[in-house]
Amino acid sequence: MSRKPQADDELPPSKSQRKREHRALQTLAEALIALPQSRFRKLALAERTREALEMARAMSASGARNRQVRLIAHLLEDEDIEALARPVTELSAQARAETALHHRAERLRDVVLEQGPLALGFPVGAADSARLTELRTEALAPRDAARARHARREIYRVILALLPDQPGT
Repeated sequence: MSRKPQADDELPPSKSQRKREHRALQTLAEALIALPQSRFRKLALAERTREALEMARAMSASGARNRQVRLIAHLLEDEDIEALARPVTELSAQARAETALHHRAERLRDVVLEQGPLALGFPVGAADSARLTELRTEALAPRDAARARHARREIYRVILALLPDQPGT
């Protein structure tokens, strides 16, 4: 005989909700496995969880590794999830910032190729401006495709070296 839940009774999470939570823990486990060793060492983990993560880090992709990830997800239920997710989130935010910086350098390289170094929109030293002008001439020269590719890459490197000094990057 079933009884209707009272207002005081707390309903357990549904099976679907438990599955979603476990999949989220598995995703976190995969992210923790992929963390660089320097960040991994700083994590506050129970000894058994740390050993399971280290074992998974040594495994190549296989069924055994998948089982290990599920075990780690189960062990993570007893850990402070927010504290463990923080380094993963910080790392992904840092990666997004680096990607944005590289995309900006690529866009500025295209600006230099089209309009010259004066169109960059920020002050460039005389030596850098002369170097960019020289590289632009090489990159636009039709005679040698290999030198042109090299010059385009070098323009990118020069701009990337200049960007961290700029505000807003």
